Amino acid sequence: GGAGIGNVFDKMLPSFIPSPKPLFQHCSNPKTVSIIGAPMTFGQPYVGTDHGPSFLRKAGLRSKLIALGWLVDDGPDLNFSAKALASPDDMVHPHAKNSSMIGRGTQILSQIVEEKAMSGSFPLVLGGDHSIAIGTLSGILRARPNTGVLWIDAHADLNTPDISESGNMHGMPVGLAMKEMGADYTAIPGFEWLGKEGTPMLAPNSIVYVGLVVDVQYLIFFITCPNYHNRLVQKYDVSKKIEKRDVDMKEREAIRELGICAFTMSHIDRYGIGKVMDMAMTHLLAHDPNRPIHLSYDIDAVDPAIAPATGTAVRGGLTFREAHYVAEIVAASGVLASAEIVEVNPTLSHDRGAHATVEFSLGLITSLLGKSII
Repeated sequence: GGAGIGNVFDKMLPSFIPSPKPLFQHCSNPKTVSIIGAPMTFGQPYVGTDHGPSFLRKAGLRSKLIALGWLVDDGPDLNFSAKALASPDDMVHPHAKNSSMIGRGTQILSQIVEEKAMSGSFPLVLGGDHSIAIGTLSGILRARPNTGVLWIDAHADLNTPDISESGNMHGMPVGLAMKEMGADYTAIPGFEWLGKEGTPMLAPNSIVYVGLVVDVQYLIFFITCPNYHNRLVQKYDVSKKIEKRDVDMKEREAIRELGICAFTMSHIDRYGIGKVMDMAMTHLLAHDPNRPIHLSYDIDAVDPAIAPATGTAVRGGLTFREAHYVAEIVAASGVLASAEIVEVNPTLSHDRGAHATVEFSLGLITSLLGKSII
């Protein structure tokens, strides 16, 4: 047979993509990846995201990372069950669903991520829904305050309880990490810890979005990456009514007003994923080419024809090769220091779709951690 799926053994070959600096330079030697299972499911309405970490492990995650030359530090999943996280005294926020449980869980995750990063390991967080990123970002920024963030997602996740249209907290991790969004942490049950004085926050110029999906008929973004030498600026008519979107109106306004660098699927269509990733990485590394990069990868950024088992699937997402190219080029930068993959939900598709999504997600992780095609 030919070199089709099932005909060639998928060997884990460490990357030798030409790179001006060593890979994973923020990791201590011997390089160690710390797998942190964060099976959170309360940030969105579907059960099943808590199965993501176990399915990835069963698919061979540990053995594949070992084959890539990593020492693997892996323990049991964090206990994010309702029994473990809920309290009879929990207050309810009308626009931040399950905030008390999510707040407690993400605080635990934040502490573990900080500890692993400080030790020189590569924290690899397996979700769980994207609300876990509240904890991941907090821990990473405490350990490495100058971290730049690459957010691969169909959604901006820039909401706060004050502006959220749904109240689902998987749409709030960036909004709660950025002080400019004005969240009152004392008013969000479970999140008092995030508002403590001295807690590092994410600056608007320290994040880049790639893969946002908007209705092609009603684009309203003002997108600018001011640190790129050929500045990309696009303006669209904001007077038109928005009826279909996966980036909420208030999030769009914040992206525009704060000057956040963001690339939609339309930009990828126009410029190609190579050019978009060049601009994204140039923006993040403009002032410090050695700054650590954290990659947050929501599987819903990928077209559901490829990865259907996710709760907020959006047609018109990244292709198989585009999704892998993102992972490969960030790894090749040498400064990738932490990552998370979220919203894998094997219960939301038939067996074949669930298997395809898990295998695809596993492939993304190995590409992030140095797998080479040749």
